[in-house]
Amino acid sequence: MSVELPSGTGPLTETALAQLVCTVADARLLEAPATGTTATRVTVMLPAAWRIEGSSEACPSVMGAD
Repeated sequence: MSVELPSGTGPLTETALAQLVCTVADARLLEAPATGTTATRVTVMLPAAWRIEGSSEACPSVMGAD
């Protein structure tokens, strides 16, 4: 999954980026629970500036399984 932030987005802290990755991954899990058996890869990018990649493996479970 990927998220493209709008131009003009200010700098995000590591914590903010981690929260964004986990929120996107959890939304995917809620939308398609069968994907919960595999890690969801998430890319967050600001075009022409930067991109980061993360995984649901580093996130607490939205379903309370952890």
